[in-house]
This record gives sequence, C-alpha cells and structure tokens, in this order.
Amino acid sequence: MENIARLVVKTALLHNKVLAFPTETFYGLGGNAFFKEVADRVYNIKERPRNKPLLVLTTPEWLPGLCLWNDSRIDDLMNAFWPGPLTLILAANPELPQHLQNSDGTLAVRYTSAPAAQCLIELGSCPIIGTSANLTGMPECSSATEVHNQLNNKVDVIIDGGELEENRASTILNCQNKNFEVLRHGVITSSEINRICEVS
Repeated sequence: MENIARLVVKTALLHNKVLAFPTETFYGLGGNAFFKEVADRVYNIKERPRNKPLLVLTTPEWLPGLCLWNDSRIDDLMNAFWPGPLTLILAANPELPQHLQNSDGTLAVRYTSAPAAQCLIELGSCPIIGTSANLTGMPECSSATEVHNQLNNKVDVIIDGGELEENRASTILNCQNKNFEVLRHGVITSSEINRICEVS
C-alpha cells in the first residue's frame, strides 16, 4: 500500500470510519472493532439484524485480549490454518466493550492472510470488524466495483484489491462445546479440520 493510501486508511481508522477491503475470500466491511460507532454503522450499512454477531479480524498479538481459551485443540487449529480462512467462535474476554460480546459470551475471530486486511490492523493498531461487504441477503462481493454498486456510497473508504478469485466464504467453527461444530462450510473443509481435531 502506497504512503498516501496508508495515510488515508490510518486517518479513517482513527476517526471511526467504515472501510471495505479485500480479504482472502470476499471483500470485507469494517473498521476499528473497539468503537461501537463503527459496529453500529456496519449493521446499518449492511441492513443486518442486530442479533447476528459481527466477525473480528485479528492477529496473534491482539487475540489474547479478545478471547479466552484453554483447549489445545484450538491452538492446534490456529497453528494449522492461521493466517487463513478459518473463523473460530471463542469465549469473549469479559473485559471487552459490550458491543463486541455476543449474547452468549462469544466472539467470532479470524487471523486473515490477506495483506490489505493485515495492513489495516497494523495501521489502526487495533483489531477490525471484518464482516462481508454486502447487503444482508445479497451475494458477497468479489471486487471493489461490486462493493460500490451494492452499498451505494455508504462506505467511507474502499480499498481496491482487484477481482478476488476465491468464491467461497471462510469456514466457521464453533469451539464452545466439547464437540466442535462447523457452523458454515467454506474454504477449509471438514475433512481438513478433522485431521487436526474431530468436528461435527
């Protein structure tokens, strides 16, 4: 990312703006995860029901402040598939702002392999909300043009990463019960996960 673009992005993150950006699957939508204003705007832009939690993109450095776990299977999954398209549902750190804690006390997190998203986390010095950049019920977006057409100038900054080749979302794995459960089948298959730990 060029210096001018980095400055624009950093300023946007510091001022609680909402950005669209490429991930390793589809374009994501979000901003500084610690600010409720950002989460509220993401819900409004997507027309997303408030009872549907938002995903947070993070790094290994930020993760211990976001989630709590004591299960070697989770560490094994992180080592095998992160950074990459595996979203884990873990227990939220109770000290997190309330808007980041789901009603069941969990948080969906992913360490993305996408350079643009990693750059956002670095520039903002914060984990970022990273839900898909589309209207609820509409197809996910694989290009900046699709994001622009769907979200109709509601996004403050769109980072154009070109046309994305992957056409499947991240796999979502609920790690809260004794038996881990795949809630959404995506890029990483159940058979791949089963090589690390048994899932249902």
